[in-house]
Amino acid sequence: MPVINFEQSEEEILENKNQQFNLAVDIQFYSVWCSFLTELPPELEAIIYSELSFFAENYFFSPKFQNHQWDGQYHLYHPKSKSFRIGLLNRVIDILQRHGCTINVIGKSEPTQFVQRSNTYQLRPYQLLAVQNCLIKRFGILRAPMRSGKTMLFIAMVDSERKFPVVFLCRSLDLAYQTMDRVKQFLPDVSVGIVGDGKVDIQDVTIITVQSAFAAYSEELKEKDLDKELPIEKKQKIQIQILLKKAKLVFLDECHHGGSNTAKFILAKCTAAELKIGLTATPFAEKDEDMLVEESVGDVIHSVSYSELIREGFLLRPTIYFYKLPKFDIDAAYPTVYKQAVVENKFFIGLIDLIVKSLNNKGKSVIIQTDTIYHANVLHKAIKDSVMLTGKDKTDRRIDVIQKIRDKEVMCCVSTLFEEGIDLVSLDFTINAAGGLSNISTLQRMRSITAAEGKISCGIIDFYHDVRYLSKHSKRRLQIYESEPEFELIKRDVSKNTIEELARELEE
Repeated sequence: MPVINFEQSEEEILENKNQQFNLAVDIQFYSVWCSFLTELPPELEAIIYSELSFFAENYFFSPKFQNHQWDGQYHLYHPKSKSFRIGLLNRVIDILQRHGCTINVIGKSEPTQFVQRSNTYQLRPYQLLAVQNCLIKRFGILRAPMRSGKTMLFIAMVDSERKFPVVFLCRSLDLAYQTMDRVKQFLPDVSVGIVGDGKVDIQDVTIITVQSAFAAYSEELKEKDLDKELPIEKKQKIQIQILLKKAKLVFLDECHHGGSNTAKFILAKCTAAELKIGLTATPFAEKDEDMLVEESVGDVIHSVSYSELIREGFLLRPTIYFYKLPKFDIDAAYPTVYKQAVVENKFFIGLIDLIVKSLNNKGKSVIIQTDTIYHANVLHKAIKDSVMLTGKDKTDRRIDVIQKIRDKEVMCCVSTLFEEGIDLVSLDFTINAAGGLSNISTLQRMRSITAAEGKISCGIIDFYHDVRYLSKHSKRRLQIYESEPEFELIKRDVSKNTIEELARELEE
């Protein structure tokens, strides 16, 4: 354990794990930070420091660790200021209670009850419960699958609270425009603006891209999944800064990205917020790294499962087709393995092409999802009549292609997009061609399971890559699919087949 202001060794901290301190502890709650008003015994403070620390993934390979410039850990408690971010409050309370302390939190906004003020919408029972819990807890994460109506939950909270300004942070322009349209539809008496795409229109409710919010402080955007925004003037930057500083209600969409320095930086500017809610469709990995996501908003307040929505008829029961691919022997670093076994694997490309042709011939629309533009381009060239769409495309083209997918004018789209939030109600199948480890991406890529009039079935195509590194990733994705009781899983072993044999089978 690194040196802190207490003369406590790691062994002594372990010895104190069960010690009872029987102390009344006052904690000051602000919108970004919590701090101790009560002087804590060094032993107790050292325990808090230890439990709010964890080793970073692959820390051993970090040059800073190798050069003894970093101990390899994230330390989320700050001894000098006696403070920690608001999202860790429940963890700290749990630590204190385990050690016999009573806690008094000062300054946290009072719980409120949901009051529907607009007659333009009707909440489903699970939505009403989720909104009520968020308004009571005020700070935390709402986890609900796609098509559960997360945007509607946000709108209902704004409708009930009516405290302005409201900021809704999202990660793409497509989502920004989609969300703005929904707010206008369901809260016609509330002014709605957007910051992004070169626009700075601040209203009672402002939908703002994370990129634009970050750019307002002239900071260099380093988060690789976020595209850079159009430049904005100095005067507009000040307007955005004032907006974030004054915002009463703050919402962070796709908050499983909330552990990034970008999101933490922006949320730290929201110093007047009386409510901060993160929205996500993704279950966390139940690892120490979850603390980085929770830090800025809080832990999970309410959770809705995919199977729950399927049983209630809001999502279709998907059929997951999981293909075992031929064994691929290669002993190399991960980038080389991925390129040869996934991106340039002729059998894999040919199998995807056959699957798409079969589905399209049955009138089923398909989106093929990749991690990189290069991979998308490889598949686009191989699959006749496919359309490619990536984050490099301009907004007008993205809107046009998305609408054509909805109208089934485009029956196959190869894309790096569609992981987060875009409504594609009519979509029949998604193909996960990325082969990655992330449970976030695996679930977010299931864009085809939305229930719609006349739609009676949907499916997800995924693959078991029998190769170094990727076999572990494939097993993890399989576990995710198996974790939902309402998912139908069909495994098919094509590892001994040729593409020609599979093509003949599909023709028959």
